Amino acid sequence: MFVMERSVANKLLKSKKSIVKKAGFTLVELSLSIAFIAILSIAIVLIITNTISSYHRGLTLSQLNTTGMDLVNDMRASIQNSVIHSVASLCSSTYEDGDTAKEACEEDGGSLFVTVAREANIVINGKSLRVPVFGAFCSGNYSYIWNSGYFFSDDYKLEDALSPAELRYIKPSTAVDSNPQEATVSDFKLLKVKDESRAVCVSAVYGDEGNYKDDGEISSVFDITEIGGGSVISENPTDIIGPDSNMVIYNISSAIPAESTSGNNAFYSVSFILGTVHGGVNVTAGNHCATPEGYNSAVANFDYCAINKFNFAARAVGG
Repeated sequence: MFVMERSVANKLLKSKKSIVKKAGFTLVELSLSIAFIAILSIAIVLIITNTISSYHRGLTLSQLNTTGMDLVNDMRASIQNSVIHSVASLCSSTYEDGDTAKEACEEDGGSLFVTVAREANIVINGKSLRVPVFGAFCSGNYSYIWNSGYFFSDDYKLEDALSPAELRYIKPSTAVDSNPQEATVSDFKLLKVKDESRAVCVSAVYGDEGNYKDDGEISSVFDITEIGGGSVISENPTDIIGPDSNMVIYNISSAIPAESTSGNNAFYSVSFILGTVHGGVNVTAGNHCATPEGYNSAVANFDYCAINKFNFAARAVGG
């Protein structure tokens, strides 16, 4: 009897142990579970990161397009209210008869009195490139002076010892200040100044040597204090992009204004490149933005890279 009870007890104990073993997890099962959770977590993080990255790229592109359209409207309004007269006539008023610079000016219709630009060698991703770095667009009403993003980012290295463009002018007279003084504006991205005589472009084109065609001689200082006795500026200039913006002009170009036969209209065709300061922007490349592998700074800034070219036409109908 005692032996039978002991046998039954042993069977019950073994059965209990078997039940306990079936209720737990082995180390292999636990390791697989942890690995699965880790892989799932990584996938979730990657999805979230890509979503945020796409959102930032889309937001940056949207901001760039909005800024670009605002600039288009601003420049178009300036052109529409500009004085209608032949740009080529500035060749005669700027240079003396018999000057070779006057002949060169007349040959191309005085195009540099509309847009001027300075180029320089810069290093982008280890490659040396020749790109525009600053310049001006003179509409005959307002003039726009721009500095490219190559001056505002550590991602680029200028091989030429060149400083950003500055504007030197005489402050407009006011009731408070009856004796205006000379002033200099610097560290701007896109400066807008009231300039009906295109003095900004004239100051860049007409140097001491009168070399009209040599863009390399364009100084980084647009000095108009000696032009028209400083009276050409009727209001203080403003930086219409702003120092805190990530947007910047990389180039502005314009065809010579086409005048109507009646002389009552002048048509402009203008293009400008607007892009971000960061992101390894290269206006000479096909994709324009550096790849994350070739980018010199934090790869995260690549998400903020955007660039676009804006083209528009406008008609001058001012008096």
